[in-house]
Amino acid sequence: MKDLSFETQLKDKGISNMLLLEAFQNIPKAFFLSENLHPYFYEDVRIEKAIEKTEPRVIVVARMLEQLQVKKAGKILITGADSVYILAVLSKIYKDVYAIETTKTYANWVLEVLKNIDITNVHIKIGKFENGWKVNAPYDAILSASEFSKIPSTLKQQLKIGAKLLAPVGPDWAHVILETIERISETEYVTNTLRDNYFIPKPTLMPVIGTERYPENEIIDEIGMSSIPFKTIKKFPIEGLLERIGDAKVVLLGEASHGTSEFYATRQEITKALIEKKGFNLVCAEADWSDAEQINNYVRHQYQSQDWMPFKRFPEWMWKNEEVLSFVEWLKVYNNKHNNTVGFYGLDLYGLENSIDLVISYLEGVDPNLATFAKLRYSCIMPYMSNPTVYGKLLKTEKLESCEKTVLKMLFYLLKNKNKLNHSQAYLYAYQNATVVVDAERYYKAMYYGSAESWNLRDFHMFYTLKSLMSYYGKDSKAIVWAHNSHIGNALATQMYARGQINIGHLCKEHFGSKSYAIGFGTHTGTVAAAKNWGDPMQVIPINESLPKSYEHLCYKTNVSNFTLPLRAEHTEKKLREFLNTPRLQRAIGVVYRPKTERMSHYYKTVLPSQFDEYIWFNKTRAVTPLKSKIETQSLNKKKLDVHPFGLID
Repeated sequence: MKDLSFETQLKDKGISNMLLLEAFQNIPKAFFLSENLHPYFYEDVRIEKAIEKTEPRVIVVARMLEQLQVKKAGKILITGADSVYILAVLSKIYKDVYAIETTKTYANWVLEVLKNIDITNVHIKIGKFENGWKVNAPYDAILSASEFSKIPSTLKQQLKIGAKLLAPVGPDWAHVILETIERISETEYVTNTLRDNYFIPKPTLMPVIGTERYPENEIIDEIGMSSIPFKTIKKFPIEGLLERIGDAKVVLLGEASHGTSEFYATRQEITKALIEKKGFNLVCAEADWSDAEQINNYVRHQYQSQDWMPFKRFPEWMWKNEEVLSFVEWLKVYNNKHNNTVGFYGLDLYGLENSIDLVISYLEGVDPNLATFAKLRYSCIMPYMSNPTVYGKLLKTEKLESCEKTVLKMLFYLLKNKNKLNHSQAYLYAYQNATVVVDAERYYKAMYYGSAESWNLRDFHMFYTLKSLMSYYGKDSKAIVWAHNSHIGNALATQMYARGQINIGHLCKEHFGSKSYAIGFGTHTGTVAAAKNWGDPMQVIPINESLPKSYEHLCYKTNVSNFTLPLRAEHTEKKLREFLNTPRLQRAIGVVYRPKTERMSHYYKTVLPSQFDEYIWFNKTRAVTPLKSKIETQSLNKKKLDVHPFGLID
């Protein structure tokens, strides 16, 4: 970061307020480069030992000031900034800056530093954030950089009429929503809620991208020597893999297609070992939260039949197959012996209509008044639940007004009433379902404005859902993520990032550092369960042989049928990484497979050693086996179906 101008750094993080940008530019360079200053601006805060925020503190607060829309004025009150840089910036915008801190030593140090660069209009006191600084009120703006469960009335009363206050509100950092309050009279305030804008963070872990072309036969030989072969999935060399995974908190297990049996089966054997031998307690799939909620309740012996079947929506074979069923039944037996300690969760944002039903159903049981409020808030979007893409299209053509504010208010009210609703497992489910509604509404709007925006929104949603689960279940929680290679492999090491796309794998690497371990999968040929077009029936489709100059073709040429290939620097030879660092093609088959246009439709360039920590190879694979189940016709009164969550299985 030191090599870039402050303006460039801030613009990269989404800061556009010219007062902020100019104030940063006008701070003496020596102030930032001083050896005596705390290195907050340059500090690397990637996760190694705890779950914390990715961005340096100064960027977090600067983004809050952007949302507060700071402007030239007399006085601002800021609490919990923990950044001498932010105070220096505000001193250039406001006549007087009043700050509240909790540590006297830190406050004295800040004042001394500011005095050395002739800043004398910053005033600091030690105290409680919620009390504000009444003697100097009223203020033209108030910013709290620390979250409240509810914004204190004492702070609101210290605003000038026409002034705004911004503060994070929520039970913990993983569930925070920013709330703005504008004072419009002596007794009246207008409250608005917003969520921070999605953005591509400045990456701290840049991939090594080679340019040298090595002889293909040498690369193939090196892969063969470095690979660890196995004959069958049951004989997969699991102990070595567990040793390489070490003390990771998140293990991401990929798939090169959404319909390959070997990928699913191997992933599940690894998952079982992580649960049994390393204490992992969260299995998080690229599946709808509401659908997975039924599976979670089933494996934890808390199942209550719903009036809708999970995984009924296209592509139902992706999770409703014999391979997943086998794991679900194993997990249910395991939980029976271990106090129901392991959960199965969906990270995705589809299933809008079911999530709305589950929020309302939960509230009807704990607070009927809030349930009525929920029905009112969701009435805006409910007519479009069966086909939400129509909602997005109507918004684009300006034939409909966005429902974002109304569904966001529902999410905020769940947070606001958290203590009354009890921060229980049921509350967590309701909160996440409400989050699905908010992000799904945004997703269906974004679909019409570019693939990068909608892709990023979806992956941020999945990542934040993962963080919420880990936050709820505590500091010792460990998560396994099941998702496509394109989601779990670090996007920085692929063509995706050039298109402006990020993914869960990238965010986990930034957030958890070495405590994130990503495993990709690949195959040469065989069959796959997929559709020819979106919404078409599933078919078992032959897979073309891998293209020359692809990573898959290199693996095929080793003549080793099945192997796992460690790729982390500490687990493999430097020579192998150098050979594989030059970008090559890699195949990605989703729920749609088009063999005739495969090069254009299903291949993209990647850098394998920076994309994954390990790569599991099968020379020939076969399609997953979809479940054939009898689905009861629902009665008009939506009678609940007393069946297995996968239906009446033949």
